[in-house]
Amino acid sequence: MQPFIFRLHFIFDIGHLITGLQNIDIRILELINHNRIKSLDHFFIFITNIATVVTYSVPVILLIYAYIQRLFLLQRKSWLLLFSLIINSAIVDAIKYMVNRPRPFITYHFIDKLVSVSSPSFPSGHAAEVFVLAISVSLLFSKYKWGIFAAWLWAILIAYSRMDLGVHYPGDILGSLLISFFIAFFLYKVLIHFDFLKNKKEPEVF
Repeated sequence: MQPFIFRLHFIFDIGHLITGLQNIDIRILELINHNRIKSLDHFFIFITNIATVVTYSVPVILLIYAYIQRLFLLQRKSWLLLFSLIINSAIVDAIKYMVNRPRPFITYHFIDKLVSVSSPSFPSGHAAEVFVLAISVSLLFSKYKWGIFAAWLWAILIAYSRMDLGVHYPGDILGSLLISFFIAFFLYKVLIHFDFLKNKKEPEVF
């Protein structure tokens, strides 16, 4: 009898924890969404709409440059950036439909929705893309502080825009960051292990 009661208490406590976290999530989102600077709405709508194109353009442009200049190491690093983005997006999309969390504006009608979306909420695909790019750039191009700064500034702007526009909870953004960190770091370590980034042909330029 006691183990049964213990399990009931455990389930009850977990339920309370989830409810508490959900309440925190929506309160933070409400604070961001309702106190946004409305004159910046068009700016955030614009950058959130171009986020995927800009993010994927980074490794593509680097690849083109690397092949034109015949920079072997930069080619490998650019491929890793692109692979990280593609794999991350596939995993995030799969998790989205497994978790199937409703968008905040569906559950809470007081949230202002400023862009059209149709997929589930957790995790944020836009945030995952920009976070995996920023993390990968930090790992692969550690000498280039300006590049790391630009990548993280882009990531923060896009992640914030998804909450500002009312289409994601803060928890969705945090989940995207954690997933992206794991994937970027894992791929980096695996390819380092298999000498994918070992350059035998030229001094390291990038």
